[in-house]
Amino acid sequence: MQKRFMLLLIVFALTACQSEKTVQVEKWKDTSPVFTSEYGEMFGKEGRIGIIGSKAITENGQKWMWHFWGDDAISDKGWEVKAFRHGEEEPINPVTFKDEILIPRGDEIHGHARSGILFPESGLWKLKVYIDGEFFDEMVVGIEQE
Repeated sequence: MQKRFMLLLIVFALTACQSEKTVQVEKWKDTSPVFTSEYGEMFGKEGRIGIIGSKAITENGQKWMWHFWGDDAISDKGWEVKAFRHGEEEPINPVTFKDEILIPRGDEIHGHARSGILFPESGLWKLKVYIDGEFFDEMVVGIEQE
C-alpha cells in the first residue's frame, strides 16, 4: 500500500512539472498587438500599457513613447523595465535613456514617458514594468533587428 502511494505521488509530481513546462511554453508568444488610441497607433496591452514606436530595432536603438493606464497612484512616479529573452533567466535593461517620472496625459492615461531602447538580438522578449519599485504588468514582444 505504501509503495502504491509513493508511486502515485511520484506520478502526480511528474505530471505537475510537465504541466508547468507546457504553460510556460504557451505564454511565450507575442502578447503586444497593435491598437489605436486617441494618441495614435500603439502596441502593447490595450487599457494597461501602450507603446508608440517600432518593434524593429536598428543597431542604434529605437525611440518608444510609453503610456500607462491604471489609476492616479502611478502618476509622478519613477519606472523601470526588465527584459527577459526567451530561454534565458537573466534580465537586461533595454532602456538607454528615459524620462525618469511618469507624467499623466489626458483623462485616461495616468503616466507616459519617452525612452530609447536597445535589444542585443531579435527574438521574443518578456518586458516586466515596475512603477515606483512595484511590479505593474508584463507583456511579450517580438523584437526584430534591422
